[in-house]
Amino acid sequence: MKQRGVALVLVLWILSILILMAGSFSVTMRRESAGVTGIRAHAQALAQAQAGIAIAQAMLLHEDENKRWRIDGSVYEIRYPHSTVRIQIQSQAGKIDINSASITLLHHVLQYAPLDKQAQLNLENAILDWRDADDITRPFGAEKEEYHHAKLHYAPRNKPFRSMEELQMVRGMNSDVLNWMQPLFTVYAAGQTEVEYAVASHDVLRVLPEIDVSLLDAYFLAREKSILLHTPMPAVPRIENTTQAMVQDGQDTTEPPSMPEISVVNVVVEVQLDDQTNVQIDAMMEKMDGANNLPFQMLTWNSQADYTRVNSLFSRTMTPILSLSELNQKNDTP
Repeated sequence: MKQRGVALVLVLWILSILILMAGSFSVTMRRESAGVTGIRAHAQALAQAQAGIAIAQAMLLHEDENKRWRIDGSVYEIRYPHSTVRIQIQSQAGKIDINSASITLLHHVLQYAPLDKQAQLNLENAILDWRDADDITRPFGAEKEEYHHAKLHYAPRNKPFRSMEELQMVRGMNSDVLNWMQPLFTVYAAGQTEVEYAVASHDVLRVLPEIDVSLLDAYFLAREKSILLHTPMPAVPRIENTTQAMVQDGQDTTEPPSMPEISVVNVVVEVQLDDQTNVQIDAMMEKMDGANNLPFQMLTWNSQADYTRVNSLFSRTMTPILSLSELNQKNDTP
């Protein structure tokens, strides 16, 4: 009888261990299955995002001008059975060239930077000292000696900025200011001294000294309407008595701006699956006019999964959102 009791206890212990092992195995399998599912979802979203870059290139080269995609930051949306793709294209001609912006324009724009007045002045002159070709320190600026005193183990290049990220090295720069500057400035505007209004964003136009800010909201409503109806773009609201140095010579302020030629564009493609998996690709590319049999040359490429930052194409209201099906219906209407 005693031996039967011992045997029963052993059986119960063995069953308990087997149950625990089975439970642990089940949990492990569920985790691995979830991991495989996540990897598969990410791969699917990434493939669609890469395809979105190819779609954007094709639509930028569309032979029908009415169907050619805009380069003014408009967002295009493509719906698939289990995912949605949004594509935004922004011409760099609609930004301020950090290398060729005049001292007056740079001074005016940096007044909006999230810094106190003295820090703004210091940063402005440090940027100018970095991009100019000499070692002469401007008042409130910074050349080799000032960087040495700041215990920075480098000096200004005294050449144009090669990327916006290079601005991180300028004395007085911080992450908040750089994040503020990213949507406004570029190094890919081919030395232009003036912004192409027709492709500029609200953020850029708002800081330009020649723009009547009080009319910007109405201007963008009219611009969105012109996009949807394929009508001429409205004229940009300019202040008539702007300093001559800030005004394009001989430009008629009542003439509607025309869309500039495609040069360097920033293409952002974001994919959102039904399970909320997000992948975004941010690419800078330059139109090559068929050089080396490639219509575009990639300048930068960045991909990120689970994109939840505020500049996600799905995290804030983007206007106008242009559905391909809606566009095709409008374009095919006689």
